[in-house]
Amino acid sequence: MDLNFWGHQLMSREAAKVMRKQNTGGAIVFNISKQAVNPGAEFAPYGTAKAAALALMRHSAIEYGPMGVTCNAVNADRIRTGLMTDAMVEERSRARGVTPHDYMRGNLLSREVTGEDVAEAFLHLAKARATTGAVITVDGGNVAAMMR
Repeated sequence: MDLNFWGHQLMSREAAKVMRKQNTGGAIVFNISKQAVNPGAEFAPYGTAKAAALALMRHSAIEYGPMGVTCNAVNADRIRTGLMTDAMVEERSRARGVTPHDYMRGNLLSREVTGEDVAEAFLHLAKARATTGAVITVDGGNVAAMMR
């Protein structure tokens, strides 16, 4: 909760204060996760914090929209990070009876999604001046995690 919810709450609040003083609008982009919309077993603390961050993004869009500040989110899944290490990929692929190569490409596009793909989504939302309260999913296509 400290990082995945309170970190978003504190940073967005302080950024909004600066944007209010500057009176130039701006963009706040939240980092949510597939766990926010399609929770998995043994990830309750992480998924709960990410679901709270999703709700926070929506409330922020309502509160900061009148100031010209957009608030959106990126919903990424199966990205190699400090959390999703090679060891975790190996463990998850073994549990599913597939190779790590196939596990990381287990999406509709059959390609591994990279950190660069996620960064591009953040940049897109930071530049989107007429979109607020939106979520861009970056996962190669996971039907179970599609926004409803």
